[in-house]
Amino acid sequence: MFSHYMFAYYLKLGIKHIAETPVLSLLIVTAIALGIAVSMTMLSLYHAMAHNPAGDKSGQLFAVQLAAYGNDLETWGEHDGLPLQLTHRDAMNLRDSEVPLRQSPMFRLGMTVESRVAGTPPSADFDVRVADRDFFAMFGLDFLHGEPWRAETDSDPARVAVISQRVNARVFGGDGLANNVGRTLLMNETEFRVVGIVRDWHPLPRFYDLNTSAYPTTPDAIFIPYSLTPLLDSFPRGNIQGWNPEEHLNNFAHMLQAEVVWQQYWVELPEADSVTAYKNYLAAYVDQQRQLGRFQNQQPRGHIRDTQQWLNYNNVIERDNRVMVGLSFMFLLVCLVNTVGLLLARFLRRMHEAGVRRALGASKAQIFQQYITEVVVLGALGGLAGLVLSLGGLWSIRQLYEQYAPIAYLDTSMVAAAVAISLLSSLLAGVYPAYRACAAQPSLFLKAQ
Repeated sequence: MFSHYMFAYYLKLGIKHIAETPVLSLLIVTAIALGIAVSMTMLSLYHAMAHNPAGDKSGQLFAVQLAAYGNDLETWGEHDGLPLQLTHRDAMNLRDSEVPLRQSPMFRLGMTVESRVAGTPPSADFDVRVADRDFFAMFGLDFLHGEPWRAETDSDPARVAVISQRVNARVFGGDGLANNVGRTLLMNETEFRVVGIVRDWHPLPRFYDLNTSAYPTTPDAIFIPYSLTPLLDSFPRGNIQGWNPEEHLNNFAHMLQAEVVWQQYWVELPEADSVTAYKNYLAAYVDQQRQLGRFQNQQPRGHIRDTQQWLNYNNVIERDNRVMVGLSFMFLLVCLVNTVGLLLARFLRRMHEAGVRRALGASKAQIFQQYITEVVVLGALGGLAGLVLSLGGLWSIRQLYEQYAPIAYLDTSMVAAAVAISLLSSLLAGVYPAYRACAAQPSLFLKAQ
């Protein structure tokens, strides 16, 4: 029986033998550490990229697409003939649907924000999200003070704004926790009344707006009503695409009427019946627009995808990232093969010790347990060293690739995974060498002694 007393004894022996052979022990630990570092660096990045920020609402939030282009195109882009965004005209029309629990068209603006703090210069570093009131409940923003604008504002525009904690600090001073609801915010020389202040919100990947980057370094920090769109006279940040080469965008007012896609549209459908109902609604809408002469392509249709489907559809995790994870684990395998050789050399040098112990009555199982305990110690040391190297690898990624800076970190689950992988890897690497050592013939070594 492998009692805790025996484990303590074998642990003491293992540490003693490690200290007696520092060079060989260091080589084994280094091999394990390098394999763990490379694999955990890539696995941590992949884990962060695969994160679904929508959480429990992932299956309730749906991105809306429409095949809203002319017959000059057989398909659209690299996808299945469906643009990733909508025209302003379609977004306005879809707002009339009563099927979703909540819904919101949206797009992103860049505006210059003035500060009320003396000596603080204006800033254009804050992204402005233009959306309907439902946006806040759909995506779960946490209000520190105030609330979203009134429902009436979605149809009757008012210059109001919800700001983030970071904007609150920049504009009004302090740590951003102060209640500045009711004060005015000056953007592009226009005053907006602050009606709410939310905690800083930066979901990654930014699943609700993937048209420029899934991992933006600048989060949405100011939110204003979508009903203000015709009054903004400011081109959005993001992709603007159209199908008619003869159509030129002379100004923002023209873009509102043009057949160009530039807005995102999300709906909340909490039940299967509402999903079916909305699909039927989209089919009816597409048929209506086709009869009006707008949707002229060969396959006019609409489609919705929930959050996870949307992330997969947009290839948020690119094939190259999956390949890199696979290559990193192949490198770990190479390191383990080297570890097997080093452990075999280590244990074969001490086969006389195993033979003598066998002659004195120790069983093969006890010899095996002793060597496996030593392997566990080496694996733990290699895992700890690998974690330190992983931190360095992720730091390097943050310095080289700005888009990955917010996510290139080790979380608790990845630390646990690193420990588990290092121990499992070392155990796998140590089984054969330990078996060879415990299979020694006692008589041969008694003669040698």
